[in-house]
Amino acid sequence: MKQLFPLLTALALVFAVTPLGAQPPAGFKAGYIITADGIRQDGFIKENFKSKASFVFQTAAGKKTTYGGNAVNEVNVEGVSYVSYANDFFKVVRTGAKASLLQKVSDATGKVIYNGTEAAGISSGTEGRINDTFIKTSAQPAFTLVNKDNLNEVISDLFPDCPAILSAAKAGQFQYNELENVVTRYNECK
Repeated sequence: MKQLFPLLTALALVFAVTPLGAQPPAGFKAGYIITADGIRQDGFIKENFKSKASFVFQTAAGKKTTYGGNAVNEVNVEGVSYVSYANDFFKVVRTGAKASLLQKVSDATGKVIYNGTEAAGISSGTEGRINDTFIKTSAQPAFTLVNKDNLNEVISDLFPDCPAILSAAKAGQFQYNELENVVTRYNECK
C-alpha cells in the first residue's frame, strides 16, 4: 500500500493540472472550421455572424484568429454547420446529395475583405436579409433565394428532374412551411 500512495498522489496531481477534455474559454463554443484551402482545424468558436459577418477561432493552444466568409468554407459550432458563400454565412438547415436548404445568418454587405492583413476590397454580400431561406443544388453553383412569393416558381426551376415535385410546384401546391420537406423529398427522388 505504501508503494501505491506515491503513485496515486502523482496521478492525482497530473489530473489536477491537465484537463481531461479541453473546455471552451468563456464566450466560445467547441467546433471546427474548414478553411478556404480545405484544411480542417478543431478548436473553439465565438460567432459574430449577425453583427460582424465573422467569427473568432481559438486553437487549443490559445491562438485567436478572426475569420470572415472569404477565408473559410465551413464552420461547425457544437454540431451546427454553417457554410460561406460570397462572404456571407448560411446555416445548413437540410442537406443532401442533390440539394441543400440554407438560412442566411450574416450580412457582409460593405464589409472590408482582407487577404491576410491587406485590405483586398469591399464585399457586396449576397441578396436577401438575415433569416432568409436559400436553396443550393448540386447542378448550380449559386444559392437561390426562396420566399413565400416565389416558392413554387423556384422549386419548378431548381427541381425539374423530379416529376412528382415538378408537377405539384407548377400547380402551385407547395406552401412555404413545407420547404424543408420538399428538399428532403427531392434528395430522395430518383
